[in-house]
Amino acid sequence: MTIEPFGIIEFNKRDKEWFGLVNNICPDNKVELSLSVDNADQDLSDKIELVKKLADDYEAIVINLYDLAYKKYKDTEFEVTKEEIEKMYFLTAVNLKEDNETWWLVLEPDFNVTSIYNHFLRFTMLDRKVIWANFDINTTA
Repeated sequence: MTIEPFGIIEFNKRDKEWFGLVNNICPDNKVELSLSVDNADQDLSDKIELVKKLADDYEAIVINLYDLAYKKYKDTEFEVTKEEIEKMYFLTAVNLKEDNETWWLVLEPDFNVTSIYNHFLRFTMLDRKVIWANFDINTTA
């Protein structure tokens, strides 16, 4: 199925989601988009509109993710500037869950980052607020 303006997605029966490597979410790279559904026949129009809004809000959302990543390393021997964080990580995956409110977002490290930073940063966002990450978002490292 083609969804505009993002591209082609295909249904994955086992995971019950539509999935594709799409354009127009992140300006500099394609993003793995997955839309969790109950079944292949479920109407996707609401989900597609939500993805469009996410793409429109991309800058604000990713700045928040970068800020959290910066705080992870702040005041440690591994501290780097926010600008360096922005160069080291890029948005690689977006998953809209069945409830149309919960998003799973993933920042991937660039291929040439130092090993201490060479891991995926995963986030759960609800109502544009990050409620979980695979690191402590309330304190520094």
